[in-house]
Amino acid sequence: MDRALEPAHPDRVSTASRPLQLVVLGGDATNPTLILRIRSFLRAGAGLTAFTFRRHKYNTEFQPEWENIHLGETVDRNYLNRLPRLMRAIRRLWHHRDRFRHADAIYARQIDLLALALIGKWLSGSRAKVVYEVEDIQAVYFRADATGALFRATERLALRFINLLVPLSPGFHSGFYGPVMRYTGPSFVLENKIQPGELTGRATSAGRAWEEIKDRWVIGWFGTLRCPASMALLENIAERLGPKVEIYTRGYPTETGLAAYMKIVDRHPNWTYDGEYTIPEDLEQMYGRVHFSWCLDLLDEHGNSQLLRACRVYQGGYYGAVPLVMEGTEMDRWLGSAGVGHAFAPPYDAPIAHFLEHVDPADYCAERQQVMKLRDALFLEDGREARALLDTIRALPSQ
Repeated sequence: MDRALEPAHPDRVSTASRPLQLVVLGGDATNPTLILRIRSFLRAGAGLTAFTFRRHKYNTEFQPEWENIHLGETVDRNYLNRLPRLMRAIRRLWHHRDRFRHADAIYARQIDLLALALIGKWLSGSRAKVVYEVEDIQAVYFRADATGALFRATERLALRFINLLVPLSPGFHSGFYGPVMRYTGPSFVLENKIQPGELTGRATSAGRAWEEIKDRWVIGWFGTLRCPASMALLENIAERLGPKVEIYTRGYPTETGLAAYMKIVDRHPNWTYDGEYTIPEDLEQMYGRVHFSWCLDLLDEHGNSQLLRACRVYQGGYYGAVPLVMEGTEMDRWLGSAGVGHAFAPPYDAPIAHFLEHVDPADYCAERQQVMKLRDALFLEDGREARALLDTIRALPSQ
């Protein structure tokens, strides 16, 4: 936390023994990080009702095991398109306003869901605390034009009505919410670490498959394959190194679409795409097959990409894959302080290819052992952080 909180208000003390009651608002019920967050709250003992949209891109068969109220379908990175969908969602909030009225806290992920949280609180007359989780900072907030100024002003206004900011990377606070948005209220950094619920049990031989691959280096790029610049860089590396490298990818290419992405894959015999995957079932097989985890993110190269800590860093690091990151970023500073991974400067592809041409296999094995030695400290959340967040929410001054 960045600021000490006052003791719980006396009229809340009597409720300390009962589960904290949450309303959670999320942009996509199929999003692995939202699923992770809700499950962590449930494991920590919270009572919960979620209001979520859906986006049809991956994990489409998923059905929430918690009480979930569907708000409709929405899309990525298009606020204008989302606006009418958000307006229609308000009617659902009105029909279920009793959930807001009886909540101890309303937990919203991203700015449009924060707007719905504040509307739901107002419609219901709720005195619930408002918690705002920031998963990413969208590119529009870094623009120097009138549109960027309008978005920043709107969010700065919304921040006046929250009780707690929850950035998923410390870089979000130090690089944006502090200096740019001038937010001085309480905050709690909650990293997207891998959790016990994402683990499949004892390690298997799948986690050591990389040891049998001795004729090439395998780079794994997994998750939401949303970065066209990464696709281009990996293409260049594949072309330069040929059979000395394999690009192994799984997930869904949200920015290009699958058809356009497969044209890239099909051009390169050393590029493998194994489709979508499930968490936690496939993580060990995926990361146990690769030597290096591609953690470069250039989607918003001069904004969000500088500040985030990507989910694939935690997932790959837990299974021993050595991360490759951009030099000078939050991920570089964090991993570099732990002596883990490799950071590269622009143009990225040439330095990475040169590194792969000269890396010594014995040195690599020693580095992977170091990653595994530090994995619990760097990449695992055993439930203590989720419980600490709920305790922090409970201790916030009442409304």
